[in-house]
This record gives sequence, structure tokens and C-alpha cells, in this order.
Amino acid sequence: MHLRNADSLVGEWMDASWQLALGGAGVLLIVLGLQRDDIIGPIFLVAGIALVVLGFGGQLFGLKL
Repeated sequence: MHLRNADSLVGEWMDASWQLALGGAGVLLIVLGLQRDDIIGPIFLVAGIALVVLGFGGQLFGLKL
């Protein structure tokens, strides 16, 4: 059985939490974009979708940022 180094475990946890934070920020921007009626609303939506794809998609497919 292969034992992992403690530093590599912390590094993987930090990568995962960073990607989840990006995805969470994207969800927040999408919610805020849906509530706005001015020109900033669509900008929030596009930025939120990009962050969700980058954060949750990277977490889902195991991509390293």
C-alpha cells in the first residue's frame, strides 16, 4: 500500500477548496445577476457562468489550475 506524503495531501486539499470557492463565487454572481435589471446583470451572469465552469468543472474533471 502506498502512503501519501502529508504535504501532497494538503496541496490537494488546497486545490480542491480553491476550485470550490471559485464555483461558489460563480453561483453568487449568477444569483446577483438575475436580480439586477440594469446593464450589470448580464455581465454578472456571464462572469458567474465562467467561474462556475472553471471552479466546479475543474473539480469535476480533476483539472489543476
